[in-house]
Order: sequence, then structure tokens, then C-alpha cells
Amino acid sequence: MPIGLDRRRLEREIEHDRRAQVAQRVARLSAQLKDARQARNESVERIRLRCRAARERLRATCGARRERARREGEEVVQARKREIQEERYLDKLQRSRPKPARESLGPMRNARREREAESDDEVRRNLSPDLASVFNKVRRHIKGSERRSRTEAFLEWAEQNADEIYAMQEQRAAREIDRLVKEYQREARRAASDREPF
Repeated sequence: MPIGLDRRRLEREIEHDRRAQVAQRVARLSAQLKDARQARNESVERIRLRCRAARERLRATCGARRERARREGEEVVQARKREIQEERYLDKLQRSRPKPARESLGPMRNARREREAESDDEVRRNLSPDLASVFNKVRRHIKGSERRSRTEAFLEWAEQNADEIYAMQEQRAAREIDRLVKEYQREARRAASDREPF
């Protein structure tokens, strides 16, 4: 057999072996790539499901808190209405009582001035925390008078504008939900980047 033919056949066999090794490496790398993609997709899906569950928990929690705030706010409004009615009734009784000419003029004027000049802090102390946050937004528009304090004026405004109060509280709850969801997503991304090499 001539040496040239053996050499060509040997070169073909070497080339064939090299191609087989390359094909095996490519197949192994393709399988690893497929596994990596599948792992990434599963990880993304797990995070998506966790986020969805967290959003649902937050909605349920915020809904319960909103309902509780509405109920507590309504209780406070009703309590303040009763106080206003009692105060007016007592004031009416006091005014209808015969009194000496000089005795009651001084203190009555001071009480009127105190009601008119009730400070923001005093009003906040008289309100629940939920209503105090609403008062902070509208306090410039709430004025006292001779017959009612700023707290009474605010509670009357709150009674007449219940929808507006609900909208303000809902906006605050929505901002809180958005903040918590973003915080949860940041934590999820950080945890995913710690676990996955890509």
C-alpha cells in the first residue's frame, strides 16, 4: 500500500475525530445553555409568583387597615358630634341662666378667643392619627369662631367631606402599597443576584 494513501486516510481519521470532539463539546455546551435558560426562567417565575402573593397579601392587609381606619374615623366623628352637641347644650343652658351683669362677661370672652385661636397642635391632640394626617393637609382652611373651636370646625368639615377624606386616606394607602412592593422587588432582585451567577 502506498504511503500517500495511508497518510490521507490518517489525516481524514484525525479530522473526523476532531470534528466528533467538537460536536460533543458543542452538544454539552448546548445542554448546559438549555439548563441555564430553564433555571433562569424558573427563577423569574418563582419571583413573579412571590411578588404576586406579596401584592395580594398587601392588598388584603391594606384593605383591612383601610376599613379599620374608616370605622375608627367614623367612631371619632360620631364622638366629636356628640361632644359638640353636649357643648352647645351646656352653652345654651349657661346663656339662659340669669347671671349678674359683670361676673360672666370676662371669662366668656376669653373662652371665645381661646376657641378661635386653638393651635394646630391642640387640634391634632383632639383627633385620631388618621384624622390628624387629613387635618395637616387642610389646616389652613379651618378657622375657629366665637361659637366653635377649630377642632369642631374641622370635624364639621370632615362630616361634610367624607369622600374627600376617604380619597386622601386611600392615596396614602396606595403610596404605602407601592413603597412596600418596590421594597419587596428590590429584596427579591438582591436575593436572586446572590443565588444566580448571571
